[in-house]
Amino acid sequence: MKAEGTSRRRNAKINILIALLYQAVSAIVGLILPRYILLTFGSDVNGIMQSISQLLSYTVILECGIGGMVIASFYKPLAQNDDEAVSDIFNNTKGFFNKISIVFVIMLTGLVLFSKVLIKTEFDGVYVGTLALILGINYYFNYYFGITHQLLIKADQKIYIVQTIQIITIILNAVVCIIAMKAGVGIHAVKLISAFVFLLNPVVYRIYIKKHYHISKKIHDPKRQFPKKKEGVVHHISYFIHRNTDIVLLSLFCGVKEVSVYSVYYSIVYAIENLLNAISTSLAGAIGNIIAKREKQLLWDSFQIYEYFNTIITSVFYTVAAILIVPFVEIYTRGVMDVNYVRPIFAYTLIMSQWFYCVRIPYGNVVNAAGHYGQTKPGAYMEASINLVISLLTVHKYGINGVIFGSMVAMLARTIYTVWYLSKNILKRNIRKFVKEAGLNFMLCIIIVSLSRVLYNVSTDSFILWVKDAVLIGIAVFGIFMVVNVFIYNDLSRTIVKTIIKKK
Repeated sequence: MKAEGTSRRRNAKINILIALLYQAVSAIVGLILPRYILLTFGSDVNGIMQSISQLLSYTVILECGIGGMVIASFYKPLAQNDDEAVSDIFNNTKGFFNKISIVFVIMLTGLVLFSKVLIKTEFDGVYVGTLALILGINYYFNYYFGITHQLLIKADQKIYIVQTIQIITIILNAVVCIIAMKAGVGIHAVKLISAFVFLLNPVVYRIYIKKHYHISKKIHDPKRQFPKKKEGVVHHISYFIHRNTDIVLLSLFCGVKEVSVYSVYYSIVYAIENLLNAISTSLAGAIGNIIAKREKQLLWDSFQIYEYFNTIITSVFYTVAAILIVPFVEIYTRGVMDVNYVRPIFAYTLIMSQWFYCVRIPYGNVVNAAGHYGQTKPGAYMEASINLVISLLTVHKYGINGVIFGSMVAMLARTIYTVWYLSKNILKRNIRKFVKEAGLNFMLCIIIVSLSRVLYNVSTDSFILWVKDAVLIGIAVFGIFMVVNVFIYNDLSRTIVKTIIKKK
């Protein structure tokens, strides 16, 4: 048991370190590459690409949310070293995704043919359709081709393998694409090159699985239950409405230039979300293992530490983002004159929406690891409905601000529901603990951002001066949050420190 706990902690530490590196690389490349595209091809092309990417993302609804449930179903046989069960789950999952990939090709064909109708742009149908085809090939290599192999590696607490491979391909793709754009290559050729670079990911996953796991081609137990798709599909649809509805609605009603504005801001806050989700995913294998072994006290202790630091880190990152995001976008889009990118109201609403989403990550993580998909469907229904209804009602009058307001309200409602469900059904604790901690940090966010607008002007003269301001603001904000939380939750802080020392 001691050796197993040590292994869990070691894997979690490696996963978190690689996850941080992966998110740093993703964030840097995610800002550099779109800027080159904006300067080289303009906001229209950038908006078209973002719109197509979001429409392609909707095809992942075909997955029915099976990915998270497959990972959860791998936990027990991996913990018990049951190779036959692992093989059966792997082969059933692979067969499912093989069928899904056929439907994906059919849907991609429809998108290629009707993309001009779905996306409001001045470019002709051939231009948009061929770009959709190339991005679709890229998307297939990134998602469907080898996804089963990726799920098994993640379930085995080795997400660092997946992300190390992705770090290499992300950097390689950025270098190749920038060279191509500097050479005067068109956007279609640039994205086609990108598609073949990302083909390396699934190829390496397959090689790794073949070398490190005993996966047989036959099914050992035909009666072995495959995860029920109907239990995860609602969560899956809800998640993709959260991620993709705003851009799709903007594509239909406001045009691709507004999509470009949205994507620039979202790429920044999404980098923070990805960082927090990456840490969560890194810990998911260990939490799933703890739940599978029914180690209730260890789950309680681990969750208390995770929740405490997640709330503080989420609040620090998004407070800093709220102060710095508009000045950054001013510098980032300098030289792009075809649309106004300075949107402070949109920026603040977007950041608030993401704060509501990220502060619930530990709760959603434990719910998913416990396999409570069917039990939490009402929350997913509620979130999707609120998002769609409010966004559709407000997009005509308020445009980009209207759709992000719909997302914010939906995020708040789903967060309250998820916290309530976990507190009542899994952790068995009072929800007021979350309300106090989250409420304190949220109010601190509002106070710091409000004061910063009066007391400090972030430089927009150059990126170097902006970075200097960002470092100073980041240190100050982090210090304020830590001092306030440690002072107010003194007993909790001491308990967490003692727990960490004891675990070590």
